[in-house]
Amino acid sequence: MTTTLLADIGGTKTQLALADENAHISQPFYALNKEHTQFESLLTQYLQDKPKPVNAVIAVAGPVDGNIRCQMTNLSWLIDGIRLKQQFGFSKVVVMNDLQATSWGLTSATEQAALRLLPSGGEPAPQLNFNLPVVVISPGTGLGQSCIYPHEGDYVIAATEGGHKTIAPFDNLSAQLIANQWRQSSRPVSWENWFSGSGIANLYSAMYPGQTVPDNEEIGRRANQDPSSDCGKVMDVFAKAVYAEAGNLVLQYLGWGGVIVAGGIPAKLQNLFSKPENIQYLSSKNEYLDRLRSVPVALCLEQNIPIRGAAVYSRRLLKSEPT
Repeated sequence: MTTTLLADIGGTKTQLALADENAHISQPFYALNKEHTQFESLLTQYLQDKPKPVNAVIAVAGPVDGNIRCQMTNLSWLIDGIRLKQQFGFSKVVVMNDLQATSWGLTSATEQAALRLLPSGGEPAPQLNFNLPVVVISPGTGLGQSCIYPHEGDYVIAATEGGHKTIAPFDNLSAQLIANQWRQSSRPVSWENWFSGSGIANLYSAMYPGQTVPDNEEIGRRANQDPSSDCGKVMDVFAKAVYAEAGNLVLQYLGWGGVIVAGGIPAKLQNLFSKPENIQYLSSKNEYLDRLRSVPVALCLEQNIPIRGAAVYSRRLLKSEPT
């Protein structure tokens, strides 16, 4: 039986698993990246008591060059598929952006059925339409972005590093915060600098300068318990920003098929990401308002979606010509 190594390497943790020819996942393993100096040592540890995988599909949080190499954004690791192929004897290695993997997972009918559709403005939640482009935005350690394009009965996934674009103001408060930032710095703030797991502390400091910043877990806990607290207000701005940027992505990629909000943060703050007042920031633009208001929105609550997407892609790898 042909097995494929699956990896989801984020800024904080890594998940490893194996997949068979039918993309069934087995032997999952989780590790904190800070406990390893490089990916190769973690992979050696994982594979030492397992049958040798034939191929590898590796999802990485960072820009990928040529489907084979990635210098990670929020971690010092260099993921080099050619080196991994030589060191571990893989037949084929594909390195892809983690949002590409998430998106491949979302091409699965099973994963699509598990999405939580969100109503906006009190209207019934419309269904996603995968016959049109669908955009994915995922606030985790970073702010991942991608687009699922239908193509000749299949899909093409556009990976991006759009989270590093300069923030655009989306309401009066965000305009004030950005203006304050410019007074203190000669460099712009990116969406990810404030609206990601690695940026929450920066957003809190921007909103409440001089205050002690709680850790992310505490901010999330307080936001859920008391939305009117400082932490609740910070994460309310966070949710608005994610939807504002999602609306930008819809216009950029003509993503009329829908928006999927993935990642660990929305899953933990479903109350904020389900508020119609926040979702409406998706359509808070100057043009195409009616079309934007009609765009379906869904939450992906499956936290293992990148590894599942890697498994979906592993079947494509088995069908491709040998390299």
